[in-house]
Amino acid sequence: MNRVSAALCGLLVAASAPALAAGPLDGTWVADMATAKLSQKPDNWVVANGWFDCQTCTPALKVPADGKVHSVAGRDYYDAMSFTVVDPMTVKSVVYKGGKQVGSSTRTVSADGATFTSVSMSSNNAKGITTNSTSVMKRVAAGPAGSHTISGSWVPTTEGAKIAAENLTATIATSGDMVTFSLPTGETYTAKLGGPQVPFTGDTGKTMVALTKAGDGFVETDYNQGKATMRFTYMPVDATTGALKIEDLRAGTTDEYTLKKQ
Repeated sequence: MNRVSAALCGLLVAASAPALAAGPLDGTWVADMATAKLSQKPDNWVVANGWFDCQTCTPALKVPADGKVHSVAGRDYYDAMSFTVVDPMTVKSVVYKGGKQVGSSTRTVSADGATFTSVSMSSNNAKGITTNSTSVMKRVAAGPAGSHTISGSWVPTTEGAKIAAENLTATIATSGDMVTFSLPTGETYTAKLGGPQVPFTGDTGKTMVALTKAGDGFVETDYNQGKATMRFTYMPVDATTGALKIEDLRAGTTDEYTLKKQ
């Protein structure tokens, strides 16, 4: 799973400066899935003739659908994958990094073929904590004749989504122009607004991070292998509400969430 799902929000903690006034984003926040505006750019998958083919993945992905583990290239968070056709309505994928299983997803198409439900787990984090989530996709186009029912074009919906709490909670505090960012799963960085890239310590994708100030909020740009891959914009709205925009720069998608202060 990439940082879009692993960090709907992060856990941000100040470097420590109790004498300074709290910033407008300081506090503990939770992303409200009911308010999410998810990109409607379709994912296109085909499972046919013994292969799983995802041309909209970033980068494109094609692996045998034989249940065996196969190496895959160009991924930030995994380097091997198995794909299994469980039955005419269900498929399962498992991802690995360094020979260790770090995630899985079982996708089951509804009886009418209009939606599928994905039940996923991931331990691909610094602490090895296992998180579990459920998401739902709705069909916008059918797959090729004779292909598995999971084939076709799909867009996400918030209906029925159950995201792991670790991926929804954030605590923010600021110390001058420094921000320390830590996920509940153990990843962390301390970066200066307008400063150089710094490592996102503990992140298995070896992400580098740079921050820029944006009004009363800030923008986090993530880099993998020297290229900008993700952009997270955190903005205060009022004393109890914030906004998070997540841009996947490779896929060309944007998701937006309302943050609620606890």
